[in-house]
Amino acid sequence: MSTSAVVKAKRFLVNRIVDQAKREDVPLTEVEIAMLGFAEASASQRELEARAVFKRDYDDEKYEAKITRLLRDVYELDKKVGRDEIWDQSLNAVADDDQDMYLAVILKKAGLREPPQPWYLPDWRTLRELAPTIALVLAGIIVVFTPFGENLVPNPILRVVVALCFWVAPLLISKLTDRQAE
Repeated sequence: MSTSAVVKAKRFLVNRIVDQAKREDVPLTEVEIAMLGFAEASASQRELEARAVFKRDYDDEKYEAKITRLLRDVYELDKKVGRDEIWDQSLNAVADDDQDMYLAVILKKAGLREPPQPWYLPDWRTLRELAPTIALVLAGIIVVFTPFGENLVPNPILRVVVALCFWVAPLLISKLTDRQAE
């Protein structure tokens, strides 16, 4: 992700949080606002001083809880208005950024964006959706290719027909559910 995209995303998110704080009459100090955009790797001297003041004078948990609530509120508000796309772009830019940005930590705590999942890790929701299909295909394999299937259905032709029923069932079920969705 380009640095300018991350800067724009960070600016957008910080501005939306500050606007929501004003809307809800939640006071934010200059130090709290500065900490929203804080990233160790790119911090200026002023931001480092603000972090020192923050560490000395503020409670991390209370601050993060306040910002998390503001973030969720403004996100829901903007979603209702149809600003999903700019939020998604901004959240992706911040999540993809490899710097240790404090805002990314707060976004994660707010549950708005997780860092991208590596391609080689399975998505468990997909696996849960595919579980019945996998079970039916395995049942067909067991019926056709194992001694248990031979004992269960002794006739070889009937055994193949039963296995084909197991294998075709997921396709038929998906067609029926697609038709019902329309």
